[in-house]
Amino acid sequence: MARRTTIRDLAFRHNTKPGLGIEILRLADLFARDREGSLPESLALPQRPQFDMVLVGLTGKGTMTIDFTPVPLGAGHVVVFAKNRVQQFVPARGLDAWLIVFSPEFLMLGSDVDPLRVLSVGWTRPAITPSEVDHREILALADQLASEHARPLDAVQPALLSALLRALLLRLERYVREDELPPAPLQRFFTILERDCLRTRSVAHFAKAAAISSRRLGELLLEHTGRSTKTVIDERVVLEHKRLLAHTEISVKELADRTGFEEPTNLVKFFRHHTGTTPLEFRTNLPSRRRS
Repeated sequence: MARRTTIRDLAFRHNTKPGLGIEILRLADLFARDREGSLPESLALPQRPQFDMVLVGLTGKGTMTIDFTPVPLGAGHVVVFAKNRVQQFVPARGLDAWLIVFSPEFLMLGSDVDPLRVLSVGWTRPAITPSEVDHREILALADQLASEHARPLDAVQPALLSALLRALLLRLERYVREDELPPAPLQRFFTILERDCLRTRSVAHFAKAAAISSRRLGELLLEHTGRSTKTVIDERVVLEHKRLLAHTEISVKELADRTGFEEPTNLVKFFRHHTGTTPLEFRTNLPSRRRS
């Protein structure tokens, strides 16, 4: 087996309607294809989708993992998360859900509206358990999406699918408390942090890019996260270290090169300072490694 050196970036591509920025699938169908070996890569392997995703539970119970956190799937659950998070499915018989994948641009098609909070980089609670009434209505919207998606593509379909998708996500917006997401300046900061965290860890860089003073950025982060700017930046870098240690077989030297450290020894000190363990100890102690 080839040495795994990257986490696979999963690009959006509609196989039958090129150019349409949304696709609706059944999770059980994907699991069946996974068992047959007809997918390009097993669903159990880590992937980093370059698109947003919603799963509306239909039957059964199961889990997926999003950045090391188990997330429930199946009847009564809705999961929503934005692109660039590392996911792994745990295929399970009897588990089914509507799987709606879409590009961020598709959601905004033909509309001039504010971005949705459930797709914000600051949203850290992907699993939602709606009330029975809400879940029934969300399922009805998912059914409408699937029905329209199954029709031949015409001039109306993209705008109609975008409107139905937005209606479904707006239902979920009611489950986001006002205090769960940071204010606009911090939203900008977290977006830029996702983009630049492997290039620099400079507080001044992120403050300037977010159009806010370093002092005010620190005050807002302390108020909303209880952590300093430097700690938040470092934690994001450590997350990327953990992703690559868990899901690839690259060396510490390669890890340092990829994440902006001039020397492997500097990375080891940085990682141990934030986690209490070395990179190789972290990799060795992963549950999957212990089982093997």
